[in-house]
Amino acid sequence: MYRVSTGYASVLVNTLSAQGLDVANLCQEAGLDMEIMGQPATFCRRSIMYRLWDLATQVSGNPDIGLKAYGHVHPGSFQIVGYTMMSSLNLKRALERLVRFSALIGTGFSLFFVQEGQNYRLSGLDLQQPDSVKPRQYTDAGLASLLGFCRWLTGGHLPQPLSIEFSYPEPESILEHQQLFACPLIFGAAYDSIVFDGQELLRPLSMANEALATLHDSFAEAQLDLLFGFSILGRVRAMITQRLSQGLGPGFFDMESMAAALHISKRTLQRALEKDGVQYKDVLSDLRRQMADFYLRHSHYNMKHVAYLLGFHDHSSFHKACCRWFDMPPGQYRTDGSPLKVEEEKRPSGRTLEKAREPDRQESAYAWPGFLMGGDYAVQRSTFTGLLDK
Repeated sequence: MYRVSTGYASVLVNTLSAQGLDVANLCQEAGLDMEIMGQPATFCRRSIMYRLWDLATQVSGNPDIGLKAYGHVHPGSFQIVGYTMMSSLNLKRALERLVRFSALIGTGFSLFFVQEGQNYRLSGLDLQQPDSVKPRQYTDAGLASLLGFCRWLTGGHLPQPLSIEFSYPEPESILEHQQLFACPLIFGAAYDSIVFDGQELLRPLSMANEALATLHDSFAEAQLDLLFGFSILGRVRAMITQRLSQGLGPGFFDMESMAAALHISKRTLQRALEKDGVQYKDVLSDLRRQMADFYLRHSHYNMKHVAYLLGFHDHSSFHKACCRWFDMPPGQYRTDGSPLKVEEEKRPSGRTLEKAREPDRQESAYAWPGFLMGGDYAVQRSTFTGLLDK
């Protein structure tokens, strides 16, 4: 069961209320308890929010209603995560904190924050459940509220997105999308994502206070610990992901070095993982697969460099792993499924308000997967394998 914080759920509820809808009736029909809205460290089922958006779309007759969330977000909407962002030095730091503490906003999704030349891309992927289909209004609300909050933090009309990608097909009309985002729009992408100018993200925030941000971080980390607890498995996932994200290359992913970093013996680590029903090689393989999917779909790195970033000693081992993960070699996987190929063949909609600007695709090797929380938290279970909340 994937969850959404009631703080973020209140943004969606307030959006519907501002549209003149009977929120009390809609929430009752969707199964949402309005009495818990906004309470700290409380959650509701994500499937309920999906249902609420479906009902609101039907009642309002407005398929673009999710975009209205743009004007209904403030720091309290994201609770402690919002306050850590507000006290950050700049938007880059704020977005890094958003990813770091994203599990306090909800579970069942992963975020990536990746540098692409002079720009930065924030990407999100929702883990879907068989009996729960995400309405596009949920995606629209997420992107609109993110942009709205970033501009709330800057106190102006910045940042201006350079491009936005949506994981759902292009709607019949994208006029409201154009009016709100005013940038090239791509639909039918593998991930929902938004690209910002790196220089805009580095502008100081007026409420920046690094000492306060550090204090907020400690509160957020304590809340993660309270909600998700401690586990060796979580720590191992966090450390592997951190090393993968830093592009350290081979030599940092063997079980011995991981045990040493945890200040325990290899045998103790092995027994702890066996207690959780997993083996170290499988944990490492799952996380490598996830990062391989991201690099092959969203970078121009050659195969040798991707193999290095994932900690393989040679390209042959990486090739065999991809055949095992994806049932095809890495080159074919990139050609068949990479959004980069789609972007080259299908330009952003000609109906955008501005001329499409192609982002510089010289990515950095640094990414922030959304399950990387650091420290001793088992929230790292929020991987693409959907282990969290199963």
